[in-house]
Amino acid sequence: VATLHELPLCHFRSALVSQMVGKAYYEMNEYKPAVLALREMLKLEPFRLQGLDTLSTALWHLKKDKELCSLAQQVVEIDRFCPETWCVMGNCFSLQKEPDTAIRFFQRALQVDPTYTYAHTLCGHEQVNNEDMEKAVASFRAAILCNDRHYNAWYGLGTIFFRQERFELSEYHFRRAIQINPNSSVLHCYLAMTLHAQGSALKTSEA
Repeated sequence: VATLHELPLCHFRSALVSQMVGKAYYEMNEYKPAVLALREMLKLEPFRLQGLDTLSTALWHLKKDKELCSLAQQVVEIDRFCPETWCVMGNCFSLQKEPDTAIRFFQRALQVDPTYTYAHTLCGHEQVNNEDMEKAVASFRAAILCNDRHYNAWYGLGTIFFRQERFELSEYHFRRAIQINPNSSVLHCYLAMTLHAQGSALKTSEA
């Protein structure tokens, strides 16, 4: 973020740079400044769809349901044939606690673009919420096949293996995620929980 702020003002005040700033804040789990930056992106380019998947997920984390619904209506009016549109729609229904509908929208995004990594990952998270771990694992692995630097998919697999008490596998996947995004406090927290669980499991087996 600091590097982007060093750009000349004529470059910094562009939709692309605003999107990059928003994405950087999002990756650090700083959702409020991420939303502010991505709103600035929309002011500069009102019909821009790139970056709106990140904006919708940041709004999801902040539980801003009215703003997310408004964004969903906006993107549908702009372009129904863009994968980001269906990703925003999916996040909207996810926040409304309608996982099956959310999954259908994420799958619609994948019909438009089968290589759309983020839709695979969001689909996986909804499938975890539905306790459908087999499909969730398949979704996260599909995301990694599309982009092996998509840390969210490594994190998703790590959380599944943690829940299944397969702690060595969980640790491996969290470490892969941290290699890609070392600034995420959430990832470090989950890794610490996994290491603690491994220590507890070892003590139990030795007892």
